[in-house]
Amino acid sequence: MGYYIFSYGIDTDKIKSIFGSNNENIFESIKKTDTFEHYKDFLPKGFKTSPERALEDIIRNRQYDENSGFAYGYAIICISVALGEKLPYTQEIKLGYETDLIDKYLDENFAVADFTLDDILFEEIHPFNIPLIDDWPIIGICYKRRLKELQDILKDVKISEEYEVNPLDMNAEYDDSEFMYMHIKGLKENIDYCIENNLDMINFCH
Repeated sequence: MGYYIFSYGIDTDKIKSIFGSNNENIFESIKKTDTFEHYKDFLPKGFKTSPERALEDIIRNRQYDENSGFAYGYAIICISVALGEKLPYTQEIKLGYETDLIDKYLDENFAVADFTLDDILFEEIHPFNIPLIDDWPIIGICYKRRLKELQDILKDVKISEEYEVNPLDMNAEYDDSEFMYMHIKGLKENIDYCIENNLDMINFCH
């Protein structure tokens, strides 16, 4: 199955402001999301804190369970979905396979050298006060200054409409290059959107 990368646009200071806020309205709004419903009960054997409990710890300023960093990571995903913005391109990118192909295509077809997508998306660790996450989810952030640098790096990368594909069309057959061009085009759209809307881009992988 592998691991997949997905991103949201966030106001980082807004996310920080809910830590210890005891804001029940925000807590309830996060709980209403499909994302929270998906993650809330995830609790591997041997651990005591679920993402739902971790979210309560964050908002209600309770002592963290330092041994359950993963739960707080999934809580950050839920918070980002509820308080952040969905980006134009939502297709997930497979870590280690599609990311490598993207790097290769950018180098060979667009002369964008030394571009390593997974390193770029996760080179800066998130700024939130949660326990260390030993494994998954991986969380990185691209602040606006970095997004502007990436926008400049990719400014000459033009994707022809002939490479536009519909990933939801299960009856169609696409080759790797078409999907890679789709990902590259989507990445550029997400970067542009965040810059235009004064957002940082938070990136998750699990």
